[in-house]
Formats: sequence, C-alpha cells, structure tokens
Amino acid sequence: MSTRKILETVFVYTIALILFVVFDLLLNRFTESPFLTFTVTIILLLLFQPYLLRFLKKILLPKTYFLTTKAQRILEKLNNDLNHATHFNEVASLLYQAFDELFSEQAFIFYIVEEDKYYPAHYHNVTDKELLAFDLKSEHLEGIPLQTLHIKKLEKTQLPREFIRIAHENNLNSLFAFRGHNQIFAFLLINPEQIFFFHEAEAWKIFEKIQKKAGLILENTALIVDLRNRNYQMRKLLEVGHKILSSFDIKQILDFILSVSRQVAHYDAAAIFLFDEHSGELKNISYDGYDPAIIENLHLKIGEGSIGWVVANKTIDVIDDVRKSDHYYRLRDETLSQCAIPLIFDEKVLGVICLESDRLSFFNEHLVELLQLFGQMAAIAIHNANQFKVMLEKQALEHELINAGHIQKALLVQRFPRIKGLDISAVNIPSKIVSGDLYDIIQYDEFTVGLAIGDVSGKGAPAAITMALALAGLRSQRQFFMTSCDIVYRLNNLLYESSVEGNYVSFFYALVSTQKKKIIFTNAGHNPPILLKNDGQIVWLKDGGIVLGFQPDIQFKQQELEFEHGDIILMYTDGITEAMNALEEEFGEERLINLLKENRHLPVYELRQKIIEAVQNFSRKREHDDDITLVLCKFE
Repeated sequence: MSTRKILETVFVYTIALILFVVFDLLLNRFTESPFLTFTVTIILLLLFQPYLLRFLKKILLPKTYFLTTKAQRILEKLNNDLNHATHFNEVASLLYQAFDELFSEQAFIFYIVEEDKYYPAHYHNVTDKELLAFDLKSEHLEGIPLQTLHIKKLEKTQLPREFIRIAHENNLNSLFAFRGHNQIFAFLLINPEQIFFFHEAEAWKIFEKIQKKAGLILENTALIVDLRNRNYQMRKLLEVGHKILSSFDIKQILDFILSVSRQVAHYDAAAIFLFDEHSGELKNISYDGYDPAIIENLHLKIGEGSIGWVVANKTIDVIDDVRKSDHYYRLRDETLSQCAIPLIFDEKVLGVICLESDRLSFFNEHLVELLQLFGQMAAIAIHNANQFKVMLEKQALEHELINAGHIQKALLVQRFPRIKGLDISAVNIPSKIVSGDLYDIIQYDEFTVGLAIGDVSGKGAPAAITMALALAGLRSQRQFFMTSCDIVYRLNNLLYESSVEGNYVSFFYALVSTQKKKIIFTNAGHNPPILLKNDGQIVWLKDGGIVLGFQPDIQFKQQELEFEHGDIILMYTDGITEAMNALEEEFGEERLINLLKENRHLPVYELRQKIIEAVQNFSRKREHDDDITLVLCKFE
C-alpha cells in the first residue's frame, strides 16, 4: 500500500473514531451504565462503519472518493455490458475502452492467446517495443492462478526470465489472469500500485468478477470466430484448386493466389519468385505491396536473402523479427516479420512465395500451415504451366496434373507419433497416381491419440482436392481437444460448404486413450473398423451417422468402448474388402478377420504388410481397382 493511501486511511479512521467518541459521551447522558454505553457504541460502529467511512471520504477526501466512485461505475457498466456481448470484437472493444478509462495515466499491456501464443492485443503508454514482441506461449502460464501475481511471485513460475526482466524494467510488475475453460485466455500486465482503486474492496470485487467472466466469454466467442475463419479459408483454398484446374496461365494463377492469400492472411506485402535453372537466379513473377521500381528489377541468387536461403535449404523460413535476422533482404522499411515458403514439386524447388507483415511475430503456426497449402497448390500450378508449354493437348496436361500425386502423399502422416503403450502404423496405396482416401494420426498428449480414416467418392483430381480439404479441415481442429462427434460435426459442415457437389466422404474418427483405456469413436458412413479383443472377440465400430458433405448440421453420435492390453483396432477402406480375383470373388471381411487373428502377435507394421501382401496375392493385379488404406493400432 502506498504512503498516501496509508495516510488517507489513517486520517479517515481517526475522524470516524472521534465522531464515535463524541457519540459515546452524548449517550452517557441518558444512561448510567458504562457497559451499556460501550456496547451500543460498538454495535453502531459495526453497523454504520461502511456508510460513515464513505461519507467521511466524500467530505474529507473528495478526489479519492470521486475517482473510486467513477471506477466502480465503469466496472459495473463493463460487467453489465459483458452479459449482452455475443461477438469477440465486441467483447474485446468493451475491455479496451474500460481499460483506457480506468488506467489512463499508467502503462499496461493486455495480451490475448492466439495459436498457442500471446500477442499484445491492446496497450497504453508502453515505449519498449521488445516487450510487445516477446514470444510468450500458453505453456509458460500453466499453473498460474486467477488472482494477481506480483513480479516476485512470477519469478517462481515457468515464465521466461527475459520476459520477467523486460516487464520489471518497464515497471509492469503484476499479471492479472483472464482464465478460459482450460487455459489463461488473456492477461493484463500492469503495476497495481498505480491503480487508485486497487485496495477498494467493492471496486476490486467487481474487477475480479470481470476477470472470470471476460476470460470465458472471450474464449467462447473466439472459437466461433476461429471456426468461421477456417471455413472461409477452406472455401478460398477450394477456389484456388478450381483455378488451377481451369487455367494454365502461370501469371494469372499466381496473381490469383496472392489475391486470395491477402484475403485470408492479411499480409502487408507479398511476392512470388520463380527459380531459373539456366541463370541460377530467382526472378519475381507476381507481387503486391512492394515498390515496383525495386521488386521488378530484383534478381536473387541461391543463398541470398531469406528467399535464396529457402531455396538452398528447401524449407520454410519464418522470421518473427526481421531486425534480428542475418539473412533477411530488406525491401520495405515497414516490414517487421516475414514468412518464405518453398514451392516444391518432385523434390525440386520451383520458386518461393514470400509474405511480409508490419507486425512482429505475425505468422503463427496455423497461418504458416495454411500458406503451405497455398504454396503446394502454387507448385502444382507452376508445374502444370511448364508442362503446358510442351504439351499442346489438354488431355496430356490433365495427365500431368494427376502427376502431382506425390504432393498429396506428402500431406499424409509419414512419421507416426509415439504414444505410451500404443503401436501404430498406416499406409495408403493409390489405385491411380492420386488417391481419394485419407488417414491421419493426431497426438493430443502422451496418452491420447486421434485416429482418422476416410474415402472420398469419385475419382481423379476433384476427389484428390476434396481429400486435401478434408485433411486440412481435420487438422485445423487439432488444437482443440473435442469429442469425436464434435470433430465430425464440424468437418461435415466444412465439407458441405466447401466441396464440389457430388463429392462425399465416408469418415471414421476415434480418440484412443491408454490412460483411461477407452476408445471414443464416431463412424460417418465408413466401413466399420474392426476391434479385435484380447480374448478373440470381434467388435464392429459402426455407430455415428451418414457420410460427410451431404447435408449440413447433421447430429452425429459417438460410442465409448473399453480398450485393453492386447486389443487391436483395424481401420480400412473398401479397396481391401472389395478387391477381386480372376473369378470376381471379393477378398471380403471374413478373410480380413482371419488374417488379423492369425497374425495378431506381430508388430503392427508387419501385420500391415501381411494384409497388403494377402490382398495383392488374392487379386493378382498390377494395378488395384480402388485405393487401399489401412490404419492399425495395438495396445501393447
């Protein structure tokens, strides 16, 4: 408590004590019992103390009373307005406005989480920009309580030492958490000693109530905004896919990709450079936001600048602060962060797409993943355009378009996560060069994994694009630990809005936990996976609903089963069971179950190979009639 606050409190209480002594003397005139006088005085003191203190503060300390009353009115209004706010921007705006009024004379920063990182959503009187750009992840705040934490207590947490040092140097020594359902969704960094109502019980009680309420409302409304944005992004991704299929003008396609990227990524400048094998230089083809006099005459060599570095290393380069980068090539004075993505086809770098932002640490994990998808489509477009120069017939070009199947294969998980107690393996064998099947394996924690498998109706490029959309839509939800039916529900709505009419997806998703020894699954019209129990019992995983992308807002069911040591889950597409031999006999489910039982003792990789070999020996065909996909999971 500040010296001024102590003096004000002592002064007010002294006046109050004098008044009650006078009252005690007056009361003695009407009674001869000192004990009764003392008792009545004490009772009246306890009953009227708050009102008397408030009255005395108003008379003796009018400025303090006015500021406290004003703060309480602002907090009460904010608390009431939050009850009626339904949109994220509306909630955030109410908080920003209230903070500006309450803390108009001191510095503060209000951080909000986005893609597992906290960014400075709103701040005031902060001059040290390093504090704003600091890379702070949600894991750093694990275990922090709802109440305020002083800098000395923060030093005992997981917060980075550098963050604490910079906060201390800026005299921002306390953190006020705004907690959501499972994490701190936002927090206020400020010096509470400069908050005049910090020690006023009534006003602070309202502020703590706002902390609890605002955190939950921000998180709930942010999830809605996030889902809308992802749905919008998937629609834009589909537009790019259609553009690639309908046009072979490389300049037109790349301009279109930059235009769509601006709509979903909101960059400040962007350019696409193509690599010229003859000259060994990177030449600009399409750009937005740069000075034409600089960008049009720019020729970079391999290893030169961030763009040349990406070509040399064949990997993405994300620079959170270009001022601290050794290989950044400056084209704009305003740029603070950059993301450069290689355009790779058939293991060759065809070019680089480079995006710049005037915000520090702008390119988060989700945005980079989305830009990767645009980059992969740009690589396909560049490849197709190059082939178009050689091939005169569209039929030949269509064949080359399908030749982009290895890019699609790269979208599938190649390295399986290590989950304690689980042995996992999967494989996808296209019947043509591209596949309409998909699978995914998503790790949530050391004990829990999500297993997905699906089959897109139709063949060729449209089915392959729908497969990529379904996979991207599934992965966009991996940061949220939801029930299986919720994940399938959201994916269904996304595919209904984004996919080509007539392309539907049979889909199965299961959450497997070795800690709880449970399987929670939802089957959306897919071939029922087989659960082989340790005692030899077969359980078909059927419950769920209809295929995805057919109707919106379908309510899917989920079922929960025990998953014990020795149990095996076999997920497959109909390319396995419907494989035919020369006599037009299907391989069938019975052969598959017998094969599973006979080889259950093998590791899942060897078991997987046994099944593939059995199907190939049965059909005796060089090319399969349908895509083959298997996912195996064994609880060891």
